[in-house]
Amino acid sequence: ARFSAMAAGGFGDPTQLIDEVAFAMSTDGGLTWSAPIKVNQTPATEPLGDRQAFIPMVRVNEDGVVAVSYYDFRNNTDADDIAGTDQFVVHCHANCASPGGWTQANEVRVSTDPFDLRALPNAGGYFPGDYVGFGTDGEDFLPFFTQSAPPDPANEYFSRVSVGP
Repeated sequence: ARFSAMAAGGFGDPTQLIDEVAFAMSTDGGLTWSAPIKVNQTPATEPLGDRQAFIPMVRVNEDGVVAVSYYDFRNNTDADDIAGTDQFVVHCHANCASPGGWTQANEVRVSTDPFDLRALPNAGGYFPGDYVGFGTDGEDFLPFFTQSAPPDPANEYFSRVSVGP
């Protein structure tokens, strides 16, 4: 099967001008694809600006579990005066072409605290760097991501997300 994760501006309701992460799947070598579905688990109850999900990466582990990593703003608060950003991984064991295959129960927050996206280097926009990635090690998923933390605006972090068979 072939898989694709994509940023989808305004995915879903066209009046909601936000970026979300969509997933589509092909089981015939890419000749046909399932309809794209939202996979990021950013709560719909968040204010519109905090529902952005971006920089998706997709991987499949040795057991066929599909996972997507992404950043979002769900833990942003006006009180902290930062653009509170976190890294998440959501995975699907079966029925990945169905919204029911992607659930909040299958989501893991891999950053420990929200970081200020605005503190990242600016390269025509806030830039988490070229040194991000998403790999696998057997059953586990391995996100490698950037977050700002004083005094360095672009620290690199690694996490291991175990999802089991």
